[in-house]
Amino acid sequence: MSELAEVCKQKLASAVPGEARRLFHGRGHFYPGMEDVVVNWFPPCLQVVLFAERTEQEVRALTDPLVAELDQVAEIEGVVVQYRRGRATQTEIIRGRVDDEMVVQEAGLKYWIQPLKNQNVGLFMDMAHVRAWLNERVAGRKVLNLFAYTCAFSVSAIEHGADLVVNNDMSKNSLAWGERNHGLNDHDLRKVRMLPHNVFKSWWKIRQFAPYDVIIIDPPTNQRGSFVAEKSYGQIVKRIPELAASGADILACLNSPFLNEDFLHGQMQRFAPACQFQARLPLHPDFPDKFPERALKVMHYRC
Repeated sequence: MSELAEVCKQKLASAVPGEARRLFHGRGHFYPGMEDVVVNWFPPCLQVVLFAERTEQEVRALTDPLVAELDQVAEIEGVVVQYRRGRATQTEIIRGRVDDEMVVQEAGLKYWIQPLKNQNVGLFMDMAHVRAWLNERVAGRKVLNLFAYTCAFSVSAIEHGADLVVNNDMSKNSLAWGERNHGLNDHDLRKVRMLPHNVFKSWWKIRQFAPYDVIIIDPPTNQRGSFVAEKSYGQIVKRIPELAASGADILACLNSPFLNEDFLHGQMQRFAPACQFQARLPLHPDFPDKFPERALKVMHYRC
């Protein structure tokens, strides 16, 4: 059995029934020659993501034995291969059926995903442990979710007792997706606010719900025309003093291979010096990385 198949088979065998999971994370550089390969389980479908060019024969040599081994531990109804070529993405269903939209679960909560359309399916599984960490800290509190995307943090926070979650994202479609996620879980939408605006032009709208007890800052690393971490992160951080309640928990996230945790510390010390560093949250165990300074960074501060 190949190392790829062995790792995936073990994780799939131990997966919670019905829950999405990263089965193989070659991007973490622990598997030489497989740095371009990622395997996700979106039950009942398997997604193989390839970040490097491979011939059709090479793809089959990779996927056929993998699927054969995984068939022994789970019923796989469909297999899709996603080819990443820079910003371009191509998908190919190589077995069975994979729907355009699916509902998957994380920690018992339901989320819509789109495994065929975009590079990001709609749920960042590498943040699952961060949501679990927050779940213990949101009850009875007001949460600001900046760069909310499809509102997974919001869904988890409302489920675990948050009084109010304010979601800000410039994409109306993403926030509409977030509303659907809340609907899947029968949440009271009176506890949720959706602000579909450019954050840099909408601080007054965000301030109207302040002060916040929890602030989540999870921006894209480099989104042309809207956010470039080196230039833009400080513009977010400098607003914390006017938004945060006393004792607020701040999560500053950054997924850049070029900026280390000292960058985030520097931004906080310069623009929000009253916020004291508490800890860096560990990486999700399904997303190990040989070079943690290049991997996802989630830093906890308290004001």
